[in-house]
Amino acid sequence: MPETPATVDVRTATALKQLVIERTLKAPPERVFDAFTEPDQLTKWWWPAGFTCPAAEVDLRVGGTFRLAMQWPESFPLEAQFSHYMCGEYYEIDRPRRLVMSGRAVSDEQGELFATLIELTFEACEEGTALTMRQSYFEPMPPAAAMGGAEQGWTEQLDKLERLLSS
Repeated sequence: MPETPATVDVRTATALKQLVIERTLKAPPERVFDAFTEPDQLTKWWWPAGFTCPAAEVDLRVGGTFRLAMQWPESFPLEAQFSHYMCGEYYEIDRPRRLVMSGRAVSDEQGELFATLIELTFEACEEGTALTMRQSYFEPMPPAAAMGGAEQGWTEQLDKLERLLSS
């Protein structure tokens, strides 16, 4: 039986890389915060362009967990697809100012692929909400393709969120 790698404690591990994205969204902080924590909203915008989130589970409390399913776009060949979802644990919840959680990429076949720490701040501003997303990466690092596309992926996700917030 293959050995499952130990889960990384993202609260104490040393970050090897960090991605920071700032975006101003035309909605109040409460609305933006809720879009990150309510399952029915997460299914409408989570994952980059072309991917969808067919199911989201959220236990919004410190120590609670979340799980976001991923559905591949039809343009990806079936043999290139793998069963994958993102899950994590909430470490800090300060609605509507701050949300801190782990982000764990998990494959049904391989277990945890990598873990990150995601820190979100929501600041009221004249235009709506100044969102800062800080994602810290640890060993084992994500595959090079995932790392190379992380900023684009977040940008596409936030584009989808922006459309949701304006509807």
